[in-house]
Amino acid sequence: ADLNVSVAQAGLLIAATSITYAIGAPIAAALVAMTERRRVIAIGLAALTLINLACAFAPSHSALLVLRVLAGIATAFAGSITTVAAASLVPPEKRGKAFAIVTGGLTIAFVVGVPLGSVIGGTFDWRATFVFSAIVSAASLAMILTIVPQIDPIPGPKMSLADVTQSRPVLFVFALTLLGVTALFTVVAFVGPVVTRMTGATGAGVGAIQVFVGIGSIAGLALGAWFADRGDFRVGASLVFVTIILTLCSYYISLGVAPGSVPFALVALQTFAGATALFALVPLNLTEITRWAVAATPIALAINSSLIALGQGIGAVWGGWLTDNFEMAMMGPGGAAVALLGLVMIMVMPKRAFALHRPAA
Repeated sequence: ADLNVSVAQAGLLIAATSITYAIGAPIAAALVAMTERRRVIAIGLAALTLINLACAFAPSHSALLVLRVLAGIATAFAGSITTVAAASLVPPEKRGKAFAIVTGGLTIAFVVGVPLGSVIGGTFDWRATFVFSAIVSAASLAMILTIVPQIDPIPGPKMSLADVTQSRPVLFVFALTLLGVTALFTVVAFVGPVVTRMTGATGAGVGAIQVFVGIGSIAGLALGAWFADRGDFRVGASLVFVTIILTLCSYYISLGVAPGSVPFALVALQTFAGATALFALVPLNLTEITRWAVAATPIALAINSSLIALGQGIGAVWGGWLTDNFEMAMMGPGGAAVALLGLVMIMVMPKRAFALHRPAA
């Protein structure tokens, strides 16, 4: 409202950062492959601090859009080597724990950061949310410089992208990652106006709903890990996409009734179900990538992370287009159609692609 733009145009701010990060992360990782890790992360965080402050004072939507692209570039450099840097700080036998800690940071961000941002924006205004982001970036920068030692790159043979692209099972998992995130973010990217439309809640009320994204993420990670450890990738992935489809279809009904008439508990359940399904896909997909990518696992994991960001951006664009050309309620079935494609892929994929043995390196 302040910048006189539509909901779909506001959604482009999410797409700008996500898509920029998705495209830039693999490129950034290659460019800084032989650069000291702490320096790269510190420069990225310093840039994010300044960019977020600039966003808080952006005079127009166009200026904000450019700044969000720059934020995606800064995040690409800082984020592309974070996991690698963490693994370099511990002995090989503890790298799994290091990966889990970094991934856990993302989960905490959903549990705490996302709803806190909504509360701050609702209490003050959207510009205050960017100030808060700048403070978080600056605090992270201070901790990196104070606590983290110098992390020199480890010399070794370069892995080829062909090692990843020639594996059909890995490409299949990539497709599921992209489709799952795109489907859910068709609605999730617009969680503020969606929750307001259904319940009438704003600010702290939206933040309270977003807490269920965090709770669902914890439940989903545990559920997905259980299926992955059992070797039930096909069953687990099928349940994930069925749940996403049903959840998104339910939004069509919730967004189609009178504004403000949907019970808070129902919206919380929808939010929880969608988050649980999406995060259950994470350990399932990472397990399959590790199984099939073999020596090229680091490249494959980086690409999978980029596809998560890309799916967020595409979902925001798709949901915005559906809202502008039809109505907000069409976000639900529009996202469900994307998830249905993923479910069909799982159903037609040969069973031998889900074999439990590791292929020969």
